[in-house]
Amino acid sequence: MRTAELALRFAWRDLRGGLRGFGVFIACIALGVTAIAGVGSVAASLADGVAGAGQSILGGDLAFTLIQRPASDAERAFLEKHGDVSTVATMRAMARSKAGRMTLIELKAVDNSYPLFGAVTITPAMTLPVLLAEKNGTYGAAVDASLLTRLDLKVGDRITIGQASIELRATLVDEPDQLGTGIALGPRVLVSDAALRASGLLQPGSLVSWLYRLRLPEAASSDAAVASVEQQAKTGFPDAGWQIRTRDKASRNSSATSSASPNSSR
Repeated sequence: MRTAELALRFAWRDLRGGLRGFGVFIACIALGVTAIAGVGSVAASLADGVAGAGQSILGGDLAFTLIQRPASDAERAFLEKHGDVSTVATMRAMARSKAGRMTLIELKAVDNSYPLFGAVTITPAMTLPVLLAEKNGTYGAAVDASLLTRLDLKVGDRITIGQASIELRATLVDEPDQLGTGIALGPRVLVSDAALRASGLLQPGSLVSWLYRLRLPEAASSDAAVASVEQQAKTGFPDAGWQIRTRDKASRNSSATSSASPNSSR
């Protein structure tokens, strides 16, 4: 009420000074309203854009993250019951060149279903099955260009990760889910899940993040369907200890739900 009285007082004062002063008053109000409306419109557009890209950023309609253990048979069956599933395992490791140079890397192992949304961009261009395939005991990889610089290597050279021989077949330009996987502490090395197993790095106590992306059938991919699957996962597996993110909370900085108990690590 006090604000309205002040506005009327200023308006009356401007009217006594002539219509020209009152016009300035109205123009200022109009400018302020336009600015506020413009900011709100831009914010809404940004929010809609992020929501629309949520599937690519997250890598699925839902993502389930487990630390130090893969999903159990029952958990995996639950996910596959609701749609297409892609498994990604990430961990830090050391890469060693033939010359003996070593550096810390972010190892990312993917299955044949990756990515469920978007596409991986590599140079030279080739399909992921060709890129990651095993040939004569050596597995393929796409790597950040910074790894080549650190180890003084080029595409076509080989490195060793754990016990696995890895051929650097391409440089990694873009991953559709890069924004949803957090900040890497070393150059990314993209390999197959078979290469990860061959490395011997999957040992009890290894700090591995297992990420299961779920793509719902197009006919059942509404927001309500996503929320339903999330609730079923929390209710059906209360001790799973997994972190659940949905496409509207694709960033790792977004709030996420988890199903956990003090005895959930196993």
